[in-house]
Order: sequence, then C-alpha cells, then structure tokens
Amino acid sequence: MSIDSALTHGPIIVGTDLSLLSKSILEYATRLAVQEARPLYLVNVMPLIPDSSPDLLEIQKTELQQQVHAAEQKLQGSGLKVEGTLVLGTPAHELIKLANKLKAACIVVGTEERSGIERLLLGSVAETVIRKSDYPVIVVGTHAAAIAEKTIPWKHLMLACDTAEGVTEAARVAGDIATGHQARLTIFTVKEKGIASLLEGQFDALEKMMSRDVWLTVKPQCLIREGEPADEIVRMTEDTQADLLVMSAHCGNGLLTHLRSGTMAKVLWRSRCPAMILRNFHAPHHPQGTHHADHENVLL
Repeated sequence: MSIDSALTHGPIIVGTDLSLLSKSILEYATRLAVQEARPLYLVNVMPLIPDSSPDLLEIQKTELQQQVHAAEQKLQGSGLKVEGTLVLGTPAHELIKLANKLKAACIVVGTEERSGIERLLLGSVAETVIRKSDYPVIVVGTHAAAIAEKTIPWKHLMLACDTAEGVTEAARVAGDIATGHQARLTIFTVKEKGIASLLEGQFDALEKMMSRDVWLTVKPQCLIREGEPADEIVRMTEDTQADLLVMSAHCGNGLLTHLRSGTMAKVLWRSRCPAMILRNFHAPHHPQGTHHADHENVLL
C-alpha cells in the first residue's frame, strides 16, 4: 500500500549527514522503502564551504557514497532503486525543492534533543520542512531512532487529532495507510484539565474522521483522555505500542511553538515511535453534529 495513491512512483527522500542519528534515520528510511516498495533518495545538503575547508566536500562525498552503498546492500533483491546527491545550500530548502521535483512519497528527517528553551523547538531543518512541505514528513526523533527497526512494518497507527478541526488530510492518510497495511488504528484526542465532562458529539466527530469503508474494515478505536497534551500523546503511543504517530500541522509561517506552547515539538522529541506530519492546507470540513467553536480540545 502506498502512502498516497497519487504518488505511486514517488521516492522516499531522506536527509542525511555525518551524525550518528543520521545513520539511524537512514536505517529507518531504508526499511520504509522496502515496506512501501518505493525508490530511496539520499540527500546530503552542505552549506556553502569556505575556501579554508577544501577537504570537507570530499569527506562528505565519500560518506554519502558509503551510505548509498550500504542502502543498496540492504535493498538487494528488492528491485528498488537507490540514489544519492550532495548539494550546497540550505538543508530544508533543498529537501523541499527535491521533493517537489520528484513528487516524493514522503520526506524523512530527524531532530536532535537540545537543552533549556530549545526543547520547545525542533531545530530549523525539521521545523521548516514540516511547515513548508507539500508532502508527508516523517520525523524520527532521538528516542524513535533508537528503536526504529521495531516500528516497521506498521502494525498499529495512532492519529492524534482535534475534533474541532474536522476531517483533515492527516485523518484521511491515516485511514488509507491502516486500510492498506491491515493495521490497527487508534484515533486519539486530549481533553484539557478542568472540563467537567466530554463535549457533546466528540466521539461522533472522532468516528466521522474516517470514511465509511475505513470504519468498516479497520474499525478504528476512538479514545479521549484528560491531561497535558504532550504527556498524554506520548503516553498513549507507549500504551498502545504504536508504530507510527500521525498528526496534522497548521499552515503558516509561525514556529511550531504556536501550537499550544510547543505541543507538537515536545511530542516529536519524546515519542518512541516516528511521527508522520501533514500540513492542514484547507479549511477543515466539520462533520454534521460537530461545532467549530469547541476549541477546548488540543490543537495539533
């Protein structure tokens, strides 16, 4: 099952560098290529090199060649194609540019843990790609990278959502993936502390996020918890042993921290399963019986 039937031949694009985390992310992307039967495209983006560092380019070229060769060995016999490219420029811009050119299935990126206030930020590359990519972005954080080999194939997906947002692209894709992979699907939302009871129609709204076909074949489980959003989402991925967390990001030029004090950023850092993020391009469609004013739910 492809991630998006409209992108049947699109490759999986993965950003890579010399870091240890990058190797784990590449391992995940390679396994994903096999699972989705997609070509794999490794991209090593370097900033403009000062004249004082003439050897750095050759080092990067050699490393990229080794990574491509390693991926080819793992994909041997699968019939899948592996390519690698080294470009100069801004990493996020070049990844998005290539994804647009190749009509990518998805972009795989990583994010490293930082300290202090930077814990609320993902880092410029991952954050920019999420905000500007027209294609699904799979973020493999440090915790997720450590056990990446255990989260493919996808057997259980979790859609973290806001019932006030209606039917989003993330909900549609989560349903399609679960159907194609015959995987379990949990639709999950967080009710803020202090609300005495569930809002009318919330469970109906969760159920209506999926098409009738998805509901009949996958039979998603709908859950609502009360608490701090990031804590509850991470806890739920662990409780359900989810292999992939699916979320929707709002369009716009603001930092991801505009999403309720960095809920998404904190989830992506702490989650032990990779997360697929899709931008919410269009005004949400609200199923009958839901209310757009019901903003007590967490915006993801």
